[in-house]
Amino acid sequence: MAPKIGADRLIETFRSYAHAISAEVQRKYPTVDRDDIIGAAELGLVEAANSFDPTRGVLFKTFAYYRIRGAIYDSLRKFGWFAKDPARMRFDSGANEYLRNYADCAPTAASAETTVQELKDLTTSVVNCYFLSLTSMTEELPESGVKSVEERYIDSEMRNKLRDALTTLPKKNREVLEAYYFQGETLEKIGGRLGLSKSWVSRLHAKSLDMLRTALEQAGVMGAASA
Repeated sequence: MAPKIGADRLIETFRSYAHAISAEVQRKYPTVDRDDIIGAAELGLVEAANSFDPTRGVLFKTFAYYRIRGAIYDSLRKFGWFAKDPARMRFDSGANEYLRNYADCAPTAASAETTVQELKDLTTSVVNCYFLSLTSMTEELPESGVKSVEERYIDSEMRNKLRDALTTLPKKNREVLEAYYFQGETLEKIGGRLGLSKSWVSRLHAKSLDMLRTALEQAGVMGAASA
């Protein structure tokens, strides 16, 4: 993708930033080829520079962060690096898609109070991605690490509440979350089945996570981040 006029300066200025993000991801996946991750990061930077709209009041550094991470994880998925860790893949990929969509659609201005609430909502929705990634309609995935009895109980309760909250969502929103997190389908595959573009399904995925957060709040469940 050739950069548009004005984007080349952003690319040059933030190239080292893209490399820093690639290094951050590689620390999680040290066996992945470094050049592959850097190449994906630079592709994400180019895409961000070409689609950035400065009039919306969003900092390019924030906007580019999720685009760059998204390009890296897209590349890792295509090369099958997540095949042995589906739960981690679903969480990393789902949270990144949600945050990337937020960066694309973030409001131009907000009060300090509104900004704090938005950050709380974002955190809760991202943590919901984590619990969804560990939840299956038929079986629970094994968990890594050592957890106390209390922590395992809290995780189990949260997954049960998520299942209950999912049943309250409209059919299409529930279908997107279940297909993505429980059945391991990509957003592209979900979109093909529903007759929607990948970008549209990405927005639907983000909206569904927001609706899930609201459903949990209405059910009297404290924010997942607090849990």
